[in-house]
Amino acid sequence: MRRRTGERILPGRNEPMPTPPGHREIQHEEVSRLFGKMAGGRLAALPPIVVLALWLAWVEPAAWRRVALLVAVVGMCVFFVAEWVRFRRVGFRPGAIPRNLVVATFWQMAITAVTGGLASPFLYIAVPLGMIAGVFLPWRMSFLLSGVQIAAVFTLAALGATGAPAELNLHVFGGGARVGPPAYLYTHAAMLSLVFLFSSGAGRALRWSFDRMILRALSAQQASLEAHAQRAEELTALSAEIAHELKNPLASVKGLAGLLAPGVHEGKASERLQVLRREVDRMQAILDEFLNFSRPLVPLALGDADLGALCREVAALHEGMARERDVAVTVRAEGVSARCDPRKVKQILMNLVQNALDASPARAAVELDVARGADGAARVRVLDRGRGVDPAVQDSLFSPGATTKPRGSGLGLTIARALARQHGGDLVLAPRPGGGTIAELVLPPAAGSGGYAA
Repeated sequence: MRRRTGERILPGRNEPMPTPPGHREIQHEEVSRLFGKMAGGRLAALPPIVVLALWLAWVEPAAWRRVALLVAVVGMCVFFVAEWVRFRRVGFRPGAIPRNLVVATFWQMAITAVTGGLASPFLYIAVPLGMIAGVFLPWRMSFLLSGVQIAAVFTLAALGATGAPAELNLHVFGGGARVGPPAYLYTHAAMLSLVFLFSSGAGRALRWSFDRMILRALSAQQASLEAHAQRAEELTALSAEIAHELKNPLASVKGLAGLLAPGVHEGKASERLQVLRREVDRMQAILDEFLNFSRPLVPLALGDADLGALCREVAALHEGMARERDVAVTVRAEGVSARCDPRKVKQILMNLVQNALDASPARAAVELDVARGADGAARVRVLDRGRGVDPAVQDSLFSPGATTKPRGSGLGLTIARALARQHGGDLVLAPRPGGGTIAELVLPPAAGSGGYAA
């Protein structure tokens, strides 16, 4: 049972274990980072390896070994630099690791063969190569490379035992065909084979442990997020039910206050009743916004709507409020139509105009500008001359609860943007040159109006 679990976790097996969201992205990011460090580390390790190989070529009397060393060193340098440049230009690609490890394994065994076989100082580079292959490659490929390493050392042992190359051993280490009797060579090859298998297996174990840690962490995170989402959904449903239940008592309070108002003479009692009714109206508005926020977005009743007409209707609805605050509301429209739900767009515009009026000083103007963008989209801009919005916090104002108003609920812009995006458009805030704020609503164009620009 344990083995089967491991097979599902390790990459390259036939039965991949379902992974939590984000597992592959994290794995790819970490492997990319490690590969980048490996590519840079190889460049740092080049100088001592090149110096050693060139020194051996200098002191070696055999011409064939000199040529082989020079070819191996130049090829290694070109490959390492090319891989580093490739990584810097195009980043990490999944095929980069197998390519690098295959080339490194064959290069290492080739340079081992021309520098003394089992007596070569380059032989032991195979051990870290085997571990790296175990960590980064699928298990079949990593053990295949271990098999190549084992076959190579036994081949070198056989060459030394037969004495076929008369000068297999380096001249600086005494020269000759071998460094010991055949029994020593084959025993050395057998022990190296065990070391290669162990290093590859240790790499696989490290990878298995690493994957298990990531899977456990992501699974725990996913479970926590699901529990949190379920709890949040329950709380939202409960709070929406409470808000709905509060609307009826508030309506009763407002009605009773209206019945009491005619019988109360002017003075403190009358002022208190007016304050009571205003506060009830404010509470009802907050509850309506919360209910709109808490209930899911209903399907849109889409049609072609004249945005200029919608803007003029919204301006007329706010005419009384604008007159009380000594603020003008103007509409500039080019006869632009949009594919939208007019009722929902009207809700968005009423929220934006209300915010603009709240922010505008006396004798200022709130402008509704309707135009078609260069991309063909319909755009409605609501402009005011208030204090403006700090660019550092303008996006956070669309988060639930975020508001700059002392008595605001922080839900109006959240709902407005959600409705805009439900249409396939968007709602953004930006500072207005000269002071103030621009709230821009973007909507898809009406059918037959040319569509979006290509």
